Amino acid sequence: MVALIAWIYRVGLRRGLRGGNPAWFVVALAALILRRDQERRKASAITIPLKPGEDVIVSMARRNTRADS
Repeated sequence: MVALIAWIYRVGLRRGLRGGNPAWFVVALAALILRRDQERRKASAITIPLKPGEDVIVSMARRNTRADS
């Protein structure tokens, strides 16, 4: 799937730059958005093998984004 999206991006960009239909730029942009979304989703997934009977506790904390803290 990654290779297909990369191919669509390259073809759309190439055809859009060579004076083709401007819709190819839209195709390239859509492929770029899909690629970045896939990369972001890969970075947020964590896989941990569990044995029967083990528990998992998931907690989330808000990061402090203030510069003066």
